[in-house]
Amino acid sequence: MQKSNSLWQKNFTFLFGSKMVKITADSFAFSTILWFLILDGKGAIGTAFLISVSFLPQAILGPIITPLMKTATLKFWMFFSDLTRASIMLIIPICYFSGFSPLWFIILLMLIHSATGASYDPASVSLIPKILKEDNIQKANATIQSSGQVVRLAAVTLCGVTIALIGAAYAMLIILPLYILSALLVLFINYKAKEDEVHGKGNKPRGGYFKKLKRGFALVRRHHILFPLALYCVFSNLASAPWEALSAVYISEELNGGPIVHSFVRVATAAGAFLLGFMLAKVKVNRYGLLFVVAGMVEGTAFFVTGMNSILPLVFIAAFALGATISAINVPEHTIIQMSVDDEDQPQVYAIINMISYVMIPLGALIGGYAATVFGSGKVIAIGGGIEIIAGICILAFTRLGKAQRSDLIAEKDQSLKI
Repeated sequence: MQKSNSLWQKNFTFLFGSKMVKITADSFAFSTILWFLILDGKGAIGTAFLISVSFLPQAILGPIITPLMKTATLKFWMFFSDLTRASIMLIIPICYFSGFSPLWFIILLMLIHSATGASYDPASVSLIPKILKEDNIQKANATIQSSGQVVRLAAVTLCGVTIALIGAAYAMLIILPLYILSALLVLFINYKAKEDEVHGKGNKPRGGYFKKLKRGFALVRRHHILFPLALYCVFSNLASAPWEALSAVYISEELNGGPIVHSFVRVATAAGAFLLGFMLAKVKVNRYGLLFVVAGMVEGTAFFVTGMNSILPLVFIAAFALGATISAINVPEHTIIQMSVDDEDQPQVYAIINMISYVMIPLGALIGGYAATVFGSGKVIAIGGGIEIIAGICILAFTRLGKAQRSDLIAEKDQSLKI
C-alpha cells in the first residue's frame, strides 16, 4: 500500500482515532480508580500506591518488552495492550459488586494496567513512519500531541461529572467499550514492510533477545543526537517534577487559591499545548534538536519566574507557556527518533528515553517535596527552573543536538545500522 501525500489518509485516521479513544480511556481509568479508592475508604495509602504503579511499571518494562517487537507486528502489540486494559476495567467492578475489593488486589491489577502501556506507546510512535511520508511525520506528531492534550483535559472533566452522577464503580464500565473500540480501530491499519526488509537486504541480523536489549542502550549511548537528548530529559524532568508535585500546594499556600484556580491553571496548560501543537502541524521545522532544548529552557524560565513571584496572573502565563513547551518538547523528540533510528530499533529507543523521563519525575517530586518543607514550594519550583535553564545552555554549548538538521538525522540513521 502506497503512502498518501495527505496526512488524513485512512491509516493515520484510524491511528489517530485509536490514540484519542485510548487517551480518553486512560484518563477515565486513572480518575475512576483514584476516586474508587478514596470512596472505598483506602485513603492516602491507596492513592499513593496508585500513583506509583501508574507510572513506574510502564517506564521500567518498556525497554524490556520492546526488543520483542517487529516492524510487521506493531499494531498487534497495540491491540494486545488495549484488550488487556479492557479486561482489567471489567474485572474490578465485577469483583467490587461481588464484595471483593481489597487494596492489594486493585493495586495489582493497576500494575498490570500500567505494564501493558509499555507496548502501546512505543509501537504507536514507531508506526507513524510506516504509514506516512517523511514530510508528514512532524505534522502527525504535532496533531496527535495537541489533540491529545485537549482530549485528556475534556476526559478528566467528563469523568468527574460521571463519577458524581453514577459513582466510580459504575463509571468503570464506560471504560471497557472505549478500550475495545481503540483496539478495533488499530486492526484497520494496513502497511507493508520496506522492500529491503521483504527481501532480507539492508539491515544486518540483530541477534537474540538479550543482544537486541543491549543494542538499544548502546545505540542511545553512541548516538550523537539521541544521547544529549536523553541527557537533557534527565535534567528537564528532575526540574519539572517540583511543579507537578507542588503546584497545588503553591497555589493554595502562597497564592491563597483553591481547586477552581488549580483547574484554570490546567486549562491554561492544555490551551498552550494545543496552540503550539497546532502551529507545529503547519510549520516545517529543520532543527528539531534546537527546538527541543529551547522549549526546555522556556519551560525552566516559566518555573523560575513563577516560583520567585507569587502573583496569580504570572502563574496563568507560566501555565500557558508550560503547555506550549510540552508540545514543543514531545513533537521534536518523537520526530528525531522516527527520522534518526532504524525501523526495528525505534520502539526500544523510544522506550529507553521514555523510561528516563518517567523515572526522573517521581524522584524529582520526592526531592522537591522534602526541600519544600525547608525552603518553601515557590523557591523549590524556581530552583528546578534554574536547573533546566543551565542544563539547556550546557547542552547547546557542548553537544551537537542544537545544531542537528534533517540531513544530520538521516546520516545518524545510516550510522546506527553499523552498531
